[in-house]
Amino acid sequence: MAKDKDVEEGAEEGRSKKTLIIIIVTTLLILGGGGAGVYFFLLSGDDEGMGSDDVLSAERAEAATLIAEPEIGETLYYELDNSFTVNILDSGKMMQVKLALRTPYGKEMMDKIVAHEFGMRAALLEELSKISEERITAIDFRKSAAEELRLVANSVLEEQKIYSGIDLVLFTEFLVQ
Repeated sequence: MAKDKDVEEGAEEGRSKKTLIIIIVTTLLILGGGGAGVYFFLLSGDDEGMGSDDVLSAERAEAATLIAEPEIGETLYYELDNSFTVNILDSGKMMQVKLALRTPYGKEMMDKIVAHEFGMRAALLEELSKISEERITAIDFRKSAAEELRLVANSVLEEQKIYSGIDLVLFTEFLVQ
């Protein structure tokens, strides 16, 4: 009879340990789920209601404010080596342009621009390929396109945590056929 009593106490003790472990695991799961919920609703809720383009623009603006503006120095120009040739959207025509970039921040900034020329060329080519025939015929096309291309070139610098030091994009050659 003593053996039966010891067996029953051991079984009860085993059950209470299992119950205790189940309670602890359940509590941890609930706390973990609650923590994840708080994170998603409070911390990542800042971007709620914003489109992906808005979020990217906000991130770029924030990045630009974190990068210190260098001192203004000598104004320098850099002509990109090769011309850009793109098909004009919804047209059988082609456009060939050659671009130059200007910075008022001297040789140090120019060295950074030259170092990231390949990335800028790719981004500029992508932007140029979006141009339609209707847009090219607008009176202020070159001025508006130059501003858009400036923003694109500066975004490449910003991605590299470099101050957006290009203040002007110039068309040095422009041909539409």
